Order: sequence, then structure tokens, then C-alpha cells
Amino acid sequence: MKACNVFQIQRLSVNDGDGIRSTVFFKGCPLRCRWCANPESWSPHPELMFLAHKCTHCQQCVSHCPAGAIFLEDNQVRFASSTCKQCFTCVSVCPNKARQKMGESQSIDVLMQQLKKDFLFYLESGGGVTFSGGEPFYQEEALRALVNQCQSLGIATAVESCAQFNFTNCKDIIQKLDHIFFDLKVMDTTKHRYFTGIDNTTILQNIKEASYCNDNIVIRMPAIREVNIDAENIEQLSRFLLQQTRIRKIELLPYHTLGKEKMEALGLPFTNFTAPTDEELQGIKEKLASKGLEVVSYS
Repeated sequence: MKACNVFQIQRLSVNDGDGIRSTVFFKGCPLRCRWCANPESWSPHPELMFLAHKCTHCQQCVSHCPAGAIFLEDNQVRFASSTCKQCFTCVSVCPNKARQKMGESQSIDVLMQQLKKDFLFYLESGGGVTFSGGEPFYQEEALRALVNQCQSLGIATAVESCAQFNFTNCKDIIQKLDHIFFDLKVMDTTKHRYFTGIDNTTILQNIKEASYCNDNIVIRMPAIREVNIDAENIEQLSRFLLQQTRIRKIELLPYHTLGKEKMEALGLPFTNFTAPTDEELQGIKEKLASKGLEVVSYS
């Protein structure tokens, strides 16, 4: 029985495609974007998240941790990640849910049972199921099985992807999807590596290839002042889409700090960026429109 590593199933979503949708968030991502809203998606494995503001220092986690990874030091509760055995005992004994397990393996059948609960909402609203993450194509066998089962029931399917995956292995899935959202962070390869941890060579090639086997692709750009709203990047982005792909739709996602608390809860460094002003966003939209591209919104 196929299984899928996920960390959340969000029901009744209206931000991940047309209509009312269920969004399945996959664990595992090859990028390490400094502004990531879902850093709990990076690791493909379950992991421990500590929400300090919920902790009342009851010390239940200290007394129950079998590995001694949670301990007292200077009257403060400390955590040694290198000692942790990922047993998640601390999660079960925490009365305030300050310690949470992020991620679990679920069978395809169990996932489908959950997704089918909202079938009437999909049908009446023109919605469906969106697979997000993380990177859904990193779990290609599970994604393929879910897409096939959804479509056999008449449920529309979409994927939100960073476009960093093995295209040959996933081409058949791309051809079946009703909608694809590809993130395109920044065009310059050096800047892309600096801000995300990898270059964008494969990403650009995959977007190009995918555009010739699926007609319903939208590029999503997280609009971040320090990263990608400059005139040079907008020009390079427009030229790439118009000259090398068949994609003509872009969605701009203004930068936000929703990932800050999660970064801190996972013990990861947080980098603060700046969102563009309304005037700057409008200027970008006008530049894109002047090139023959359409800015769309699903929120």
C-alpha cells in the first residue's frame, strides 16, 4: 500500500486554485528559501516543533524524555536536538501543545477518505484538491496515485511546486493535472542560489518543458523588495516566459512573515525581508502587462 508523508491537510481552502479546495501539504523540499512560510516542510521526516509562547514550564517534557534531550539548565528548559531520538513522547505529555510533531505517514486510502469528505464542495464551487508542500513531485509515486484516484472520481487536481524535480519521471503526472502553480523566485542563478540554497537551472528547464505538455500553468512570484522586484529581474522573467514557454499568467505574492514563528520553533535562523508597497506592486503589474503577460489572483 502506497503511503505519503504529509504535515497538514487544509480543508475548505480558497487560496490554492479555483473554487473550494482541500490542500494536502507534502513533507520534503529541496529548497531552503529564507522567507519560507512552511519551513516544517523542508525535512521529509517527522520533526519536533517547539512553540515557546505556549510553554508554561510545567516540566512534563523534562521528566518524560527517555533520551534526556530535554533538560533543566539555570532553571530553564533546554533542548539538545543531537540527543533527541524523535520518539515524540514530549508531544504526548505536553498539556499546552507547546511541543508538536510535524509530519506523519498516511496511506493513500486514508488520505482519499479525508479528501472525499468535501466532494460536494468541490462539485458545487468548481474546486478540487491541491497538492502542495514542500515539493509534491518529490513523492512522485504517492502523488501519481492520489492524482489518479481523484480524477477517477471527477475531482479536479492542482499542484503547487518549486519546479525542482526529475521531469522525465513526473511528466505523466504533469500531463494529467488540471492546474499547476510553479514558483519562480528570481531569475539570476547566483541570487537564486544565495536565497534558496540551489541554482535555478533545473527549475527553468522544467518550467519550459512543462509548458508544452500542460496548458494551465501559472507562475507564482513571491514579491520581495530585496530579492526580485527590480526592473532587471522583471525583464528577465518576462523574456523567459514569452520566448521559452507558453505560460502567460503570473500571480504576485507579496512577502509576509508568516514563517517567522515556525522558523524559531524549529530552531532555524529567520531573515527579515521587506514587502513591496502597493505602488511598487502596481508598477510591476503594469510592466508585466506591457509585455503581454497577465497578472492573476486566486485569493
